[in-house]
Amino acid sequence: MNQPIKIEGLSKQQEKLKKTRANVIQIVQTRFKQVPEQVIQDINTIDNQSVLEMLFTNSIIVADFEDFQKVLLSANAKLQDNHLSR
Repeated sequence: MNQPIKIEGLSKQQEKLKKTRANVIQIVQTRFKQVPEQVIQDINTIDNQSVLEMLFTNSIIVADFEDFQKVLLSANAKLQDNHLSR
């Protein structure tokens, strides 16, 4: 009986991640026009909602694409450190 709830909860969480990733990518592409495929791939590999929300906010407020790349690199480095420390 609990199993379907877990699957449904996971599905909702995955859907939220997918939607946040898409929003970040859309904003970055709208603001900065030509975005390297690697940046899109990097965003699509992030599975941490709080990191994606931080990227969402930064995609709106950074001054230029280079600043966004710095934020993305920093986020990926922190995620990598967290994965290694587990």
